[in-house]
Amino acid sequence: MTLYKQNFSIIISYLFILLIPSAVVRFGHLSASFFLITTIVDCLGAAWLLYLNQRTQANAIEQQPFPLKPIIIWGLCGIVLVLVIQIIAGFIEQNILRITAKSLNTISLMTTMQQQPFLILATTIAAPIMEEITFRKAVFGGLASRLNLILAAVISSLLFAFLHQDGHLLIYTAIGLSLCWLYRKTGSIFTTIISHAGMNLIVTLLYLNR
Repeated sequence: MTLYKQNFSIIISYLFILLIPSAVVRFGHLSASFFLITTIVDCLGAAWLLYLNQRTQANAIEQQPFPLKPIIIWGLCGIVLVLVIQIIAGFIEQNILRITAKSLNTISLMTTMQQQPFLILATTIAAPIMEEITFRKAVFGGLASRLNLILAAVISSLLFAFLHQDGHLLIYTAIGLSLCWLYRKTGSIFTTIISHAGMNLIVTLLYLNR
């Protein structure tokens, strides 16, 4: 299987995983179990994408990956980097672009998480795994062999931002660009998975302990 087909399989799998919970709830009349179904599907989906990741050949970004220890160190340092980038982008949105800091999607998700804590598995583990393998490896990594690296990173990050449908395009694009940089720096998607998962966990814990 060519690298193009491998990346296409990852992207299609991810989109399919996103649609499954809504389809199951709609046709199975299980609206009360939506978030439980979402968590289960996301965890299984993350495992599936990790499997696909292991089967795919190395792309242009992954030709010389860092050893395991530096990957972990960069991943942990990346948590701080991504949080700082998020704060800076948020400041620009609020004070220059005049975009409200509130996110209805995030508030709704966090409120639900207080009542159904199992959802934290989806938001802090499953979602980061799926999003990194899809947007950084398949999209950014796939485009990197055909386009300028900066352009590939911008396209990947904009798609990442649009998918969240959160109204904070600058914040999510900035996060995406910083994760693309980490992926390019270390040559390993596991660096960005650590950074993304760590960021989500810290934001979640801060919100739940307010």
